[in-house]
Amino acid sequence: MAGSLALSCAAHGGAVAWVAPTYRNSRPLWRLAERMTAPVADRLRIRRAERTIEFPSGGSISVYSADSPDSIRGEAFDLVIVDEAAMMDERVWYDVLMPTLADRRGRAMLISTPRGRNWFWREHERCRQESASWRAPSTDNPLPSIREAAERARQLVSERTYRQEWLAEFVDEAGGVFRGVRACVRVVEPKGPFALGVDIGRDEDYTAVAVFDIGQSAILRVARWRHEDYTRTVSASRRSRANTKP
Repeated sequence: MAGSLALSCAAHGGAVAWVAPTYRNSRPLWRLAERMTAPVADRLRIRRAERTIEFPSGGSISVYSADSPDSIRGEAFDLVIVDEAAMMDERVWYDVLMPTLADRRGRAMLISTPRGRNWFWREHERCRQESASWRAPSTDNPLPSIREAAERARQLVSERTYRQEWLAEFVDEAGGVFRGVRACVRVVEPKGPFALGVDIGRDEDYTAVAVFDIGQSAILRVARWRHEDYTRTVSASRRSRANTKP
C-alpha cells in the first residue's frame, strides 16, 4: 500500500522520500518500484546506484537510509514513507524528517513492526486522535500461507514474540524476559560478597542492573534506565554497586 501511494504521488509531480533503517531494508520497495514502472521505464529516469526514479511530471521517489540521516537534511518532500520506523532512532524522525515536510505541507506514513512502547508507539497513539492509524496482524491476512505460518509461529515462539511480530501488538519491553524481579528484592543488611548483573540496552531498550548479596542469596537492588551513553551507564552501575556496601 505504501509503495503504491509513493509511486502515485511521484507520478503526479510529488517529491517522495522512502526512508528505511538501512539500504538492505529498502530492497522490497525498490523491487516493487521497478516492477510497477517497467511498462513505462523508457519514459523515466532511473538511477539505480542512487535508488531514485524521476518522472516526466517532475516528481521523484528517492530511497534513503536512516544510517545516514544527515544526507536527508535540507530536502523538501510532499510525502515521506518511514519503513520499519520502530527500528530507527527517534531523532531521525523528529530532528531530520519532520522538517523536510514543512515547506510543502507534506504528509508522512510511518509503517513498522512494533518494538515495545517507543516513539513509534507514541506516534501511533497520537495519530489515533489526530489523523489515522491502523494495526494489521498477520492473522488477518487472507492468504492461507500466511495464516498457516502464523499458526505455526504461535506454537513455536514465545508469547511476547508472537504478540509483537505476528499480532502487531505494542508489548511493553519491561514485561519481556524478566518478570517479578522487583518483588524479589529483600531489605537486608548488606554483608557480601556481592555480584552485579548488568544488561546494557541499545537505542530504545532499557539498561537493567541487579545487585546480589551472594552470601544471603538476596537481591538488594534493581534499577533500569535508557537514553544514556555508555560512559554514564558504567558510572551509574558502579554507583549502584557502591551503595550496597556496608
